[in-house]
Amino acid sequence: MTSAKDIARKLRISVFGFRFLLLLLPLLPAFANTPQAAAPSLPPPSTPREFFNAGTQKLHEGKLREAEAFLESALASQNDGLQPPALYNLGHVRFHQGTDELKKGPKAGPTSDKGRAATRAATAAIQEADQALAGTDLEKMVASYMHGRGARKELKDALKQVKHAMETHGAALGKWQRASGDFKSTVEVNPNDIDAQHNAETVDQWIARLVDSLREMQQMAQAMGEKNRELGEKLKKLKGNIPAQDMPPGGAGDDEEDEDKPFGPQPGQQEGPSKEGQQMLLSPEQAGWLLDAFKLDSERRLPMGQKDTAEPKDRNRPTW
Repeated sequence: MTSAKDIARKLRISVFGFRFLLLLLPLLPAFANTPQAAAPSLPPPSTPREFFNAGTQKLHEGKLREAEAFLESALASQNDGLQPPALYNLGHVRFHQGTDELKKGPKAGPTSDKGRAATRAATAAIQEADQALAGTDLEKMVASYMHGRGARKELKDALKQVKHAMETHGAALGKWQRASGDFKSTVEVNPNDIDAQHNAETVDQWIARLVDSLREMQQMAQAMGEKNRELGEKLKKLKGNIPAQDMPPGGAGDDEEDEDKPFGPQPGQQEGPSKEGQQMLLSPEQAGWLLDAFKLDSERRLPMGQKDTAEPKDRNRPTW
């Protein structure tokens, strides 16, 4: 999947509000232009225009949370002149929030590759277990059991990474849906705003790609869960056929421990922190609910294999 940086380049940059910001320049002290001078602290905004200016400035600085709050305040003022630019800039804020969410998790491509490799290894381990169980060779059973444990651990690690990617992709999806809505609302207020229309279409295309990626990972997680359960059953049978005195060191592990919960803790349960800190992991069922909540109609779906849209041009006309 294309990187978040490449995606961001496809949106037409907003210049809403920068002419407003010019109105603030005469308020700066004369020494503000000297390299040694500290940036002056402006009073907090109190009027709709000041909220809009502050939000646009925060967007320019990359402070998205503050930008969103200020622009929403400007929007809530119901000032007709500020509605289109505030909505447009909110679209940029929420789009960039979505790309930031994607950066928090693993990339879809390598994650899917790891999942497929782990699934193949689990399939091979299952076949090996079947062969061992069909005979009476104790040494073969022990080797198959240990191989199966290693394959199952690899599968569980890959499944955890897939679920993490699903979580971050889902969070990005929510942000991008709001960005699309902001740009479309801009067009509703100002039907002649071709930049907002372009950005709405661009965001919708990337939403469609994100949904495709989420669906692929959801299907993969379900398949991995089935392999996990199947391999777990084979390990139980092998373990039952191996005398305790013949079990290698570390062999009698926790194969059944998570047999009934391969997708993480159930509702009401908590999962301990991982090496990366606390994480909320999505089950395939939860991912399905998420995808259903963000279904796109047929006209807004991007067909598989369609090429990216051409790079957009920056906005070159004043809007206020």
